Amino acid sequence: WSGTSWDTIDLRWNELHHRAALIGRHGSGKTTFLDAWNRRLLKNSCEVEQLFLNRETTNLSEDAWQILEDCTGKIILLDGEEQLNWIQRRRFYQLTQKAAGLLVTRHREGKLPTLQHFDPSIEILHTAVRELAPDHYEQLAPQFPHWWKDYHGNIREILLRCYDEI
Repeated sequence: WSGTSWDTIDLRWNELHHRAALIGRHGSGKTTFLDAWNRRLLKNSCEVEQLFLNRETTNLSEDAWQILEDCTGKIILLDGEEQLNWIQRRRFYQLTQKAAGLLVTRHREGKLPTLQHFDPSIEILHTAVRELAPDHYEQLAPQFPHWWKDYHGNIREILLRCYDEI
């Protein structure tokens, strides 16, 4: 849906030496991609640790910090890296230097190079609903321009609205 392929993303991941960021605004698909990427890594027998932060959970737990203390050979996936304060972020990057890979999500570019930039469009919304709810597409599609405006292009929120409407 984003105009690329897994092969292209794998190639870029390798070019970036397995250290990169996913960039995009709220609801653009970063977390969904990160979950799919995690499944791909696990399928390829990689050892993965996935961590999650958001506005409500802005600190890593002691268990998470312990995982990072011994992350040699692991691929670390951190959703919501920008939630860390500068001291935590510095510690996080120091600890993950020995990780086999690091992929974080952010709203804006930061320390790591960008693996994928998520820029949602109403066309992607149409494609998603056609794929996810083909029997309801004709009913829902006329509302998309209004919802796009109301939810500021947040595809996740619009899909939840679609679910409520069905």
